[in-house]
Amino acid sequence: MPVPMIVFTDLDGCLLNHGDYSYEPALPVLDHLQKLQIPLVLCSSKTEAEMRPLAEELDASPTIICENGGVVCWDAAGDRTVLGADREKILDVLSDCKQQYQFSSFRDLGVEGIVRATGLSIERANLAAQRYCTEPMLWEDDDARIEPFREELQKHQLQLTRGGRFWHVAGQTDKGRGAAAVYQRISDSCDKTLTSVALGDSPIDQPMLEWANIAVVVPAPDGTIRLHFEHPHKIIAAFPGSKGWAEAMTRVLDHMLSS
Repeated sequence: MPVPMIVFTDLDGCLLNHGDYSYEPALPVLDHLQKLQIPLVLCSSKTEAEMRPLAEELDASPTIICENGGVVCWDAAGDRTVLGADREKILDVLSDCKQQYQFSSFRDLGVEGIVRATGLSIERANLAAQRYCTEPMLWEDDDARIEPFREELQKHQLQLTRGGRFWHVAGQTDKGRGAAAVYQRISDSCDKTLTSVALGDSPIDQPMLEWANIAVVVPAPDGTIRLHFEHPHKIIAAFPGSKGWAEAMTRVLDHMLSS
């Protein structure tokens, strides 16, 4: 590995544009990472079924971190480590919560509802529904009731995190823990200390960005910053989406290659 670095990236609203899911502006940087033999590890709320084709399309690392760090899929052959709570447990708890709160989980929405909520094709929505250990949901209640709902989930060792479009219910894991597990295995295999870079745009990415050596915050589509935390090496991308991802990663690479 000529450049001792590993890159962890969120997808929607970050490497992929919000809305059209394009990554075209990032193609030159993705090509540069490949030439430098820098692993690009995808880390998303998406499922393994959704992420595997994209990882192959991008020529990214075969190791992917799915469902917000709930499961690490080490390769396409089915070697995976589940770090989160079982989805059926989550659905049981949410079923009980339905008596007090108004929301629609992916199970409630079904494939057609996921299509309406995301703009995905039916095929892609079906892949999004194939989950191991998380449940995205649309909050349809008063915003003031989020905290009581969160506290109810915590009684069952579950957590609630805000993503781009959805709230996500999961066990006691996050993208930071998933990234740390992958970092350990990759750094051990190459017997080097690697600089970790993490890119994200929403609060659900914060544990991963706080953990990394270099944290890149990508603005929301309207230009606002939704992540606020202290970090000694934090970069704010100049643009939203894939264009901002490419701009910030270019800065990181220029610094790494000149030092």
